[in-house]
Amino acid sequence: MPGALRRAEERRREGRYAEAGELVARALELDPDNLHAHLLAAYLHAARRAPERAKAEFQWVLNHDATHARALLGLARIALEEGDANACHDLLRRALRFYPDFPEATALLAAVRTRRAEAPPAPHPSATHSPAHPRVDRLHLPGTGRALIIARADGGLIASQPVAEDAKDVAEALAHMLHLATGALERAGLGPLHRAIVDDGHDAVFTRTDGELMVSLALPRATDPTQGLLDVNRLWSATLHELGLAGGTPAIAPPATPVNTPVASDSTGAPHAPQARARAR
Repeated sequence: MPGALRRAEERRREGRYAEAGELVARALELDPDNLHAHLLAAYLHAARRAPERAKAEFQWVLNHDATHARALLGLARIALEEGDANACHDLLRRALRFYPDFPEATALLAAVRTRRAEAPPAPHPSATHSPAHPRVDRLHLPGTGRALIIARADGGLIASQPVAEDAKDVAEALAHMLHLATGALERAGLGPLHRAIVDDGHDAVFTRTDGELMVSLALPRATDPTQGLLDVNRLWSATLHELGLAGGTPAIAPPATPVNTPVASDSTGAPHAPQARARAR
């Protein structure tokens, strides 16, 4: 298998895409879960100007390894070709977050930033074309709530409260942690992760996810776990309503966590990337 994939890589670099494709197809028949084979398949689709198939293969790799820098770079290049400089920028930031010494990503990010700086400002969206983001000002945090992060399972930030410069980094770190925890649970035969409590050394981060969306609420470390999970469940329901993913009245009831819940002495009030442990619920 490794020899066949090395030959496929050589053929690809020589521009012999048909031969490379045959080698990759055989490799995937023998090992459908081979990340290297899927990555080569993505490269070949991109070379043949089949961006949708290339994106699907790159995404397959990321679904199995959320920090795969080459897959992130591949998606970033396609996004740039499609004129989506913002998506390209975010993908490159993710790649460099995990692998700071990645010259190709660094060079492309510099080019993207130059292009964005030279581009004319985008027109202000009209009221009839409002962005498809939840109104976080309608999502009432508990009295002791530190921060709220709403993001896709791949770490793409949708909204945060309060707005913070490091919100994207926090969302990416949370997504990476949830990906690792989900893999561990599935390998143990316990099924996917739905809820987690993360102690990041400053706050207790209560998280709910369905594998596509995640809602994380930072509360004082002294918060009772049952109350914290109830709070994040309420925010989850409200978020689904704001995103148009659930019908009915939005679940924006008074918070379950009392305003006078003791505050952790080392909490700074700012969102933090998870660095410690998660408990599946």
